[in-house]
Amino acid sequence: MFFDSHVHTEGLGISELKKMKESGIEKVCSLSFYPIKPYFPQTLIDGFRKLEEFESRRCEILGIQMFPGVGIHPRCIPPNYMTVVEHLEAGEWVLFGELGIEKANEEEREVFVSQIRVAMKKDIPCVIHTPRENKRIITSKILEILENISFPPELAVVDHVNFENLDLVFEKNYWIGLTVQSGKLSPQEVVKIVKEYGSDRFLVNSDSGYRNEFLNAVAETAKILENEAKKVCLRNAERFLGV
Repeated sequence: MFFDSHVHTEGLGISELKKMKESGIEKVCSLSFYPIKPYFPQTLIDGFRKLEEFESRRCEILGIQMFPGVGIHPRCIPPNYMTVVEHLEAGEWVLFGELGIEKANEEEREVFVSQIRVAMKKDIPCVIHTPRENKRIITSKILEILENISFPPELAVVDHVNFENLDLVFEKNYWIGLTVQSGKLSPQEVVKIVKEYGSDRFLVNSDSGYRNEFLNAVAETAKILENEAKKVCLRNAERFLGV
């Protein structure tokens, strides 16, 4: 049994979810992402309902336990975004994600800080996005923000980490997300990282959804991780979520 800690099930069809299940992936975190910039804050709020009520049921039917992550992705910031933040503050949630920073403009920083303050207040774990471009610079900004508000390290996965920013994140005590996908990491590169840095803080994910993805990335990585497979591809994600 494996745990893919970062997918977007809304972008996956039934046949794709079945393929994940058949590869041994029985638990996933399905994270909020709207593929175009929303015009209204209510668009995201209804998206959260869809994740919790519809997507979780769709996964359950296929034998996959889905943990929904809600929040404002930095590429999906709507007008009047505080309406969404207030909704997050008023509700009961398992997970926030994916949150983060893409370009590091002032609005993104404000949206990110407002959400992680809610997470800290409500003791909610967060999956934090780092971008493809300027990854090292923006990761530094993310880490600075987390430290400035004394965000609990055990509540954060800094995700899409690669060789460009790995040393920065490893210096801290946050969980580290390794995304196995074209243009991010290969299974072999994950093995190299785990051999060098140990297995205690790493979670493997596919970031599947909306594109032609490596759906069974976690299972394929587990095959070559050998003794560390269960920890990095299952147990660490369970510990992070407290499940």
